[in-house]
Amino acid sequence: MEEIIKVLQNEKLKFEKTSQYYKNYQKRFIYPELSSRLNVLYGIRGSGKTTLLFQKYLESNKDKRIYLNAEDLKLIDLNLKKVIDGVEYLFGKDAIVFIDEINVIEEWEKIIKISYDSYPKMKFYITGSSSLNLIKSKEILARRAKYIHILPLSFREYVMIKYNKKLKQFRIEKNDLLKSAFNYDLYFKEILGEIKILDIVNEYIRNNLVYLLEGEKSSLPDLVDKAIFLDISKIENIETSNLSKFERLILILSASTETNYENLSKDLEVSKSTIGNMLSLLEKTELIKKVYPYKKGKTIGRKQWKYYFTVPAIREYYAKKSLVSEETYSGYLMEDIFASNFEDIYYGQIDFIWKNYLIEIGSKNKDFKQFKKENNKFHKVVVYNGLDISSYDEIIKLPFYIWYSRL
Repeated sequence: MEEIIKVLQNEKLKFEKTSQYYKNYQKRFIYPELSSRLNVLYGIRGSGKTTLLFQKYLESNKDKRIYLNAEDLKLIDLNLKKVIDGVEYLFGKDAIVFIDEINVIEEWEKIIKISYDSYPKMKFYITGSSSLNLIKSKEILARRAKYIHILPLSFREYVMIKYNKKLKQFRIEKNDLLKSAFNYDLYFKEILGEIKILDIVNEYIRNNLVYLLEGEKSSLPDLVDKAIFLDISKIENIETSNLSKFERLILILSASTETNYENLSKDLEVSKSTIGNMLSLLEKTELIKKVYPYKKGKTIGRKQWKYYFTVPAIREYYAKKSLVSEETYSGYLMEDIFASNFEDIYYGQIDFIWKNYLIEIGSKNKDFKQFKKENNKFHKVVVYNGLDISSYDEIIKLPFYIWYSRL
């Protein structure tokens, strides 16, 4: 116990100082309060889970809080259950325990369940890297834990964090999209003042992770490697030689949104079933996102799926590495950011179907030709990287910054 007490004392002193770094960092606003006694934050690496954890830490009772980095505990080979027992000994039964990157600890779910039940006044705030290891934990921690999915930054969050400008949400009033857009456009430009709007849009597309606001893009491979060699390898028993093929798969995906299992199987020299498993694992790390075709009542074949990067900067980095031209991948970046922001989306002849909208994504030169008259049951919207609002034959063309302020 003496060894654990000394570790806890050192951790307390170290992270009390470290937490001050996050004191003035802008808080994100699209997530619910961490009000449960057991909160589990999960999401793609670099999405700001540690930042949120420290911000909650700073709001907590200083005499009762303790922050633990699970990677440090594993490195010095300390048993997590004994560490939590030591927390109770030092800080009391109502201690507030913060644990970062808990997924590196074997069977952490069982340890947290035992501790949660043993100390009914103790609160836990925990982060994990992705949804990869949460299926088992949700079974074990059922009815105990509140799971909070931390997504990449929304456009409004990016503007708030980077420029300290808090924007209200864009809402469509009285089902009049065009009028609502004109009103929001005026409001947006009043708030942003002299800041170059298109520059903000381009910045956001390439910096939609908290990680990218602080780190260099040249370090993106480190983030990807951790997702592959730490997260995926821990969940799946995959040989090191096959793990290296994940990066090759990402290189191939960076050049397009479409996939063909036959071609991927030949390129990577693995079976088609292995390709399916690799894509599924990359999805669970949240590096990529699968989108189904819009074919109501019909069988959806796997060759029809499209894959988008939740962080466009990752696509850009690997596309450049593969010598793909900017002209080729730039359109995909704008589609990536849409897929990253919106749930329950499909694709069709138009780029995306979302709720009752047909949405075409493009640059300032994008026109209205993609839309066909038989799609009258949908609202038709062109979302583009420009400044002007226009309409033609019931099709509305909106600047990127207006549509993405919906979230």
